[in-house]
Order: sequence, then C-alpha cells, then structure tokens
Amino acid sequence: METLLNKIIAITKVSIAVILLLTISGCSKYNPPECEKWEVVDDGQVINGCIDFGCLGRTYQLLFCGDALKDAKAGNTITLSEDQCCRKTRTFVRFIE
Repeated sequence: METLLNKIIAITKVSIAVILLLTISGCSKYNPPECEKWEVVDDGQVINGCIDFGCLGRTYQLLFCGDALKDAKAGNTITLSEDQCCRKTRTFVRFIE
C-alpha cells in the first residue's frame, strides 16, 4: 500500500514540476511589442463644398506599437477615413522616441 502511495506522490511531484517548467518557459518567450512615439499631422480636406467642422487638421504626438509601425516613416501619408464630405489623412512628421 505504501509503495502505491509513494508512486502517486512521485507522479504528482513530477507533474507539478513539468507544469511549472512549461509555465515559466512560456513567460520567458513573451516580448512586449516595440513602440515608437511620432509627431503626426491629421489633416482634413473638405469634399463637395460640405460644411464639416470635424474635418480640421491638428498636430499630435502619438505612440504607435506593433503593426501600427509599418506606416511610420517621416513624410509618409496615409488615409484615415473618407466620406461624402471629408477626407482625413495622417502624415508622419518626425520620430520623437
């Protein structure tokens, strides 16, 4: 009876050790996404003579991480949105940090 109990305890200890090892190794592979701060200009262009006060331009300092960095190059302009009255674009001005 004692040998069966000892075997169960040994199997339990090994199982716990394996679970802990897998958990720790999984955590060590985590890499936080790379992030960069950029100065950008969001500009709006009025289309068809509409009156749209939300179509104004502004300058921001924004943080871009991961996939959002694919467009982050000084001078690069991307289209944010376009509807019947306003076309909004974002121009990357300069890398900050």
